[in-house]
Amino acid sequence: SAHHNMYPSHTMISQSSKRRNTAANASSQCITCPHIYDLLPGGILKEVASFLEAPSRVLFAIAITPTPSSPYDIIMARCRLSRSSIAGNDWHTLDFGDIEKDLAAKLTDDDISKVLLHIDAANRVKRLRLTNCINITGAGLSPLRGCTSIEQIDMSLVGAHKKLQLDPAPPLSCDLVLPILDSIISQENNSLKHLLFPYDWREEEVRLRFLEFLERYDGMLENSPTACCGTRLDGLICYDDDWFGIQDWTCSECAKNYCYDCTDEDDNKQLYFCFICERNYCTSCAAMVACSGCDNSVCVDCIPHTACSNSHCTNVVCNECLHKCGECNKGWCFACDDCMSCEDCYKRCCGECSETVGVNGVHECYNCGSMLCNECRVEECKRNPLDCKECVNMISPLLLEENKKLQEELKSLRDRNKDVKNLVEEKENKKMQVEITELRDEVRRLKYGNESLLEQNTALGEEIEDLMFKMRAIRMMAS
Repeated sequence: SAHHNMYPSHTMISQSSKRRNTAANASSQCITCPHIYDLLPGGILKEVASFLEAPSRVLFAIAITPTPSSPYDIIMARCRLSRSSIAGNDWHTLDFGDIEKDLAAKLTDDDISKVLLHIDAANRVKRLRLTNCINITGAGLSPLRGCTSIEQIDMSLVGAHKKLQLDPAPPLSCDLVLPILDSIISQENNSLKHLLFPYDWREEEVRLRFLEFLERYDGMLENSPTACCGTRLDGLICYDDDWFGIQDWTCSECAKNYCYDCTDEDDNKQLYFCFICERNYCTSCAAMVACSGCDNSVCVDCIPHTACSNSHCTNVVCNECLHKCGECNKGWCFACDDCMSCEDCYKRCCGECSETVGVNGVHECYNCGSMLCNECRVEECKRNPLDCKECVNMISPLLLEENKKLQEELKSLRDRNKDVKNLVEEKENKKMQVEITELRDEVRRLKYGNESLLEQNTALGEEIEDLMFKMRAIRMMAS
């Protein structure tokens, strides 16, 4: 204490100089915080990553990997990755549908590119599915340029057994993706077997550029060896308007090729096309059923597909062939259709709904054979008197009900008319009272004005008499 009291200024200068020296030393050195790799052993990180889906493991590995700032950092990062193997080594299939849909929808082209580079997709991945990646343009697929190992790329952006149409249309660009695909199919030893394209590439504005690539891709497929029974497959790409760009003879799941000669032991074909999700599936990858209406194949897992509402019927029908009731929305196959259709307005209604009170049901007259809904039958009666007694009996309760409703409406209108009339009279009375009050005020104002004029007149008379008196006085003085 005495020392500080004796040399206070010297002590302050010494301490401040120490701070300056420390700050200078800190600024001259590269100070970095310890990374998670330096805090946790690779085994722990690998164990944590094992609980994640494959794409999430890669994203996790990328997130905890330090950004290299020098060649030394790059070498050290690779050493750490080889020890920890956080992302894993089995990358036969990379499907972004394995992660949350909201997360996949937020991924950018930069994210996709980093994932492909991190796992060396050009040499490891066989099947790539960009499920739910609706925010990418396709530039992120550039690490696959010239790739010879990939066998299947699904760019539909939707999951299996889902319709291809997306609204709004995703930004996946034909101009950005096709050069990458061209670099793959141009390799003589490429392994590409199947491509699934976005639905919007069928539009007229991109179809011409898309068509040129499809022809090159189709030629490559025709010249490549197939895995079916040995029949040479020609024309693997469909060019029809409805199915433009869809690859035929190839299963969308396993990418194996099948032809019409490929059958099972029961002589059934092994590849079917689903008219809902617009994909080909072999019998080993998806269960298929035939619609009892149009006989088209439908995936059992596809939505929508439905069974007949008849509890005793086992027929399966697609929504296009389902005969639905306009009231309860139940559907039936053609054989069990319980609905009747109105001959005039074409409304369909099942028997149960037609018998429900208050429902505009459809009924058939077994006397004249007419099949009309209640409303159309009543209108027909109003236009032309019905000769059929059965039709008259059918609409009699309806006419009585309608008459009752008309009487209630008439009573309601009368009450409303009375209320309006009272309201008008009340308004007119109020208006007349206001006018009377204004007239009374005007009379009162005129009365007060008249009295004022009388007073002024009297004053003027007095002034005139005074002037006349003065004039007479002047005359007398003058004489």
